[in-house]
Amino acid sequence: MAGRRRALIVANGEYDNAGLQRLGSPAADADALAAVLGDRAISDFEVCVVRNETAHVVQAEIEDLCAEGRPDDVLLMHFSCHGLKDDSGGLYFAARNTRPDRLRSTAVPAQFVQQCIRQSRSRSIVLLLDCCYGGAFGQGVAVRASGDANVLDSFRGGRGRAVITASNSIEYAFEGAKLASDEPAQPSVFTSALVEGLRTGEADRDEDGWIALGELYEYLFDRVRERNPKQTPSRDIEMQGELYLAKSRRRRIKPSPIPADLAAAIGAENPFTRLGAVAELRRRLSSPNLPVAVGAFEALRAMASTDIEHVAAAASEAMSSAVVRPDVESVRLSAPAGGSAAGSLRVLGPPVAREVRFEASHPWIAVTEVPGGAALAVTAGEAGVRRGKVVVSGPTGDAVVTVEIEALPVAEVEPGSAAGAGRAAAGAGSAVAAGPTPEPEPTAEREPKRGPQPDEVPRPAPARPGPEPADHPNVALVASDAPNVAGGGGGPPPPPRGAPPPGAAAAPPPMWVCWLLPPTGGGGGPPPPPPPHWGALPMPSLPPGPAPWIPSAGSPGSSRSPAPSSPWPDGR
Repeated sequence: MAGRRRALIVANGEYDNAGLQRLGSPAADADALAAVLGDRAISDFEVCVVRNETAHVVQAEIEDLCAEGRPDDVLLMHFSCHGLKDDSGGLYFAARNTRPDRLRSTAVPAQFVQQCIRQSRSRSIVLLLDCCYGGAFGQGVAVRASGDANVLDSFRGGRGRAVITASNSIEYAFEGAKLASDEPAQPSVFTSALVEGLRTGEADRDEDGWIALGELYEYLFDRVRERNPKQTPSRDIEMQGELYLAKSRRRRIKPSPIPADLAAAIGAENPFTRLGAVAELRRRLSSPNLPVAVGAFEALRAMASTDIEHVAAAASEAMSSAVVRPDVESVRLSAPAGGSAAGSLRVLGPPVAREVRFEASHPWIAVTEVPGGAALAVTAGEAGVRRGKVVVSGPTGDAVVTVEIEALPVAEVEPGSAAGAGRAAAGAGSAVAAGPTPEPEPTAEREPKRGPQPDEVPRPAPARPGPEPADHPNVALVASDAPNVAGGGGGPPPPPRGAPPPGAAAAPPPMWVCWLLPPTGGGGGPPPPPPPHWGALPMPSLPPGPAPWIPSAGSPGSSRSPAPSSPWPDGR
């Protein structure tokens, strides 16, 4: 059963003691390295990060990692902190509570780390030291109390360990371009090269799809020396076999050899035979078997450069079907200043043309490979337009996609400005447009559905006999096809206004007609005319027989009684 892959990242940049200068790189180192080591498509480590902790917390995490390691596990430890030496030359890793004058009790001794490594059952342990005097770590390895130190004696039974340091024993490990600075935190020279080599796959020197420990060191040595000639990474590797730390997308596809009969057709004297070979090579070029497709592509490239004109043209045309071809030539985005926008790229063509990798020209272009292409996350600057590119590379060629992002200015609109007023008016217009539809104008057949308006002038109406008592509500209800309903009295109600004569066509559906009557002083005389506007409410047809009695507001009881003989409350 395959073992686990576990990583411990120790990042200490904050110190309680004023004698230890604050470091900006450890925090950035931890974030960048944890992301690439935890990526399942690259390294697939279980990552634990210890940030700015005291010495005893760091020691506990180191001991747990090594003690729980199983023989097939791959363990990796990375230290980004101050490296300190005592008067006797012993190396210590600084923690948050470290005192330079009390290293044995307040720092993490390198000897403690060595003991944990030797006692672990894991056969593959890698230690990465990005700290001052890191190169002195190997000098503390001692197996016997006297005699020559035989490092291999401590790794019997196939166990092994490897130490890669940012500098040799007499050099400092640089933070970015300076030893120690108050600039914004950036990964150190060593760790930034480590992350870049793993993430891009450039550390895969032989392009076999895997990044071995030896390849990683060679890549780190070249990149660190290129960026800072004063810093020289060192290594101390004692391990049986090869240890692969990550997978690489830079896998070089080895072409399959051309079959003998097809090779004979390629070299035939008859040009038509060679044209037939071009057709067969074109068919093989679209094969999902990538080595077969790459072998066909190389054969076509040789024919396009050496054969006669019409055969070479046919070979060139066949090759063009498998070149790297993104779906767009440029990506143009926009975002607020400092914000980001997303884009995408797709690669077209047969499988061999889609076997590509992507490389951005600037750090503000983040590229994530997805099936069939890549997803882009582009960050805008503070102002203006940023321009960069993404290089798409594969076994059949390269292509360049330009990337542009414009920083959009943030419009500040004052409350009293014309623009703000215009927007408010537009909003009000939208609100009006979204409001309810006004009711239609009243027609001759039906009165409009609204109550009386007190500010309108009443129109004359026929006089009605009898005054209305003051203790009854000033409301009258009339049904177009039912007896009138009021607060008392009896007798058949008169036909409602506008009712058709007997024998005429059926009237519209029955409606309750309501109007308000102003209160009277209780004296005689006809009641006041009704207001000019009527309210109509639908009412179901009443069964035949006398109309029910509806109690009025303030009338005692609610029992039924015979319908009144008159539409007016006093019975007149």
